[in-house]
Amino acid sequence: IVFPIIAFCLTLPYAIYQYYKYGAIPILRTLIIFSFIYYLINAYFMTILPLPSVESVAKMTSPTMKLTPFYSVPFVWNQPSTYISTLLEPNMRVILFNILLTVPFGIYLRYYFQLSFKKTIFFTFLLSLSFELIQLSALFGIYPRPYRLFEIDDLITNTLGGMLGYAICPLFAHFLPTREKLDSIAYEQGQKVSKPRKFFAFLIDALFI
Repeated sequence: IVFPIIAFCLTLPYAIYQYYKYGAIPILRTLIIFSFIYYLINAYFMTILPLPSVESVAKMTSPTMKLTPFYSVPFVWNQPSTYISTLLEPNMRVILFNILLTVPFGIYLRYYFQLSFKKTIFFTFLLSLSFELIQLSALFGIYPRPYRLFEIDDLITNTLGGMLGYAICPLFAHFLPTREKLDSIAYEQGQKVSKPRKFFAFLIDALFI
């Protein structure tokens, strides 16, 4: 319930800036930014929640970091017979969801922000790194120690998800207007003084008078 409200409040300055720039609020573009912020809020909280009690975290003695790449993938590479059984392991579901977590991020970066493949990899890695550092910071010091594991595998799988999102972006962009089309729509809207804008301007003038 709270997440859409937070996303709306964070989108509001963008909408105001668009109104100042174009003289109108481009609805579709604002909805895209709203959905992007809403996605990021969900992504961050999926890596933070559920919150354990401080007492239970204080009793933890498990490691806080795992820097061995691919340790969570129990494949025996020279034994193909182990592949199917490995795919059914719970760890593989975690890996799959870690990849899916950042697929939308790669789509947003390519479709709306029009970033290159290299920049998409870079910013997806930074996003994943921020997830892990927040966990490693014990939620900015609220907890006495980290309650989730900092894993190098998460950085790899999250970055892979952003790359996958970049690759499949054309499948989604086919059904959406291009960035140039969004700009032209915003410009056209700004050239027309609609009745709501006239009424809003009238209220402001009346208030000053």
